[in-house]
Amino acid sequence: MQEYALEYADYWYSLPHPLQTAGGCWIVRAGRNEAKPNYMVGPKVINQTSIHWILQGKVRVATNNRTVELVKGDLFCMFPKQTYTYETIHESDEKPLKMAWLAMEGNQLPYLTAQLGLTTEIFWLQQVINTEVGDALRNVLEAVSQPEKDVIQEQSLLYNLFWKMNSASTRLVRARKADWLDDVKEYLDLHATEHIRIEDAARLVGVHRSHLFASFRRKYGISPQQYLQKIRLTKGASLLKETALSVTEIALSLGYPELYSFTRSFTKYFGVSPSAYRGTSKRII
Repeated sequence: MQEYALEYADYWYSLPHPLQTAGGCWIVRAGRNEAKPNYMVGPKVINQTSIHWILQGKVRVATNNRTVELVKGDLFCMFPKQTYTYETIHESDEKPLKMAWLAMEGNQLPYLTAQLGLTTEIFWLQQVINTEVGDALRNVLEAVSQPEKDVIQEQSLLYNLFWKMNSASTRLVRARKADWLDDVKEYLDLHATEHIRIEDAARLVGVHRSHLFASFRRKYGISPQQYLQKIRLTKGASLLKETALSVTEIALSLGYPELYSFTRSFTKYFGVSPSAYRGTSKRII
């Protein structure tokens, strides 16, 4: 690393290839540093989206009248046209601050950062740098530091880094997101007639199955499994009224493995068999 007034650092600057700018996200510059005790940057505004990973030590970041203190394993994101100040929190017994960063452009970046749960108001994630994220970040830095770049490799590694971060941050993002139960409900509505399990919905929102079960029941008054059954059987009742499909065809269309399981569930739910329900509906019409 080269020595500067406030830090020891490596900087790499990129001229994106047309293949990269034709896509949705590319690296403009990258770097890593070891801060000196008086390290402070800003207040400053940048034109790109820049993510900083804290590899060691502590840093204080301020923007939008909000200040956070972050430590090893955390990250913060600087968004375009926002004013930021960040400085090391250096104590005599603390290791010096070390960070790595990528400044990026592209139309996909708002979606990628939103997927991580990053916004101009909540611009940091805590304890998101696990082993996989750390390895993915090192691979990206290694690629951008080469004098002759392989742009396809660089793009692949960049998206892999976002994928690893998204996997690591899912639990954190969902904990912040107040409407995650609505996501579960929407997921069940969308895939009710397919071979889904409640575990699939729990995995989608990054919570344990038992937590999903208790939270869903508390909000909607029934369990996720009961809600899934309600959707299927209500749709089945509509099909019995409005179509000439056989009961077997309806059962299979609703995701039941065979006629018997549908008939048993329908009879228990409505108090009559599918055939009897169809006959009653025809007499009413």
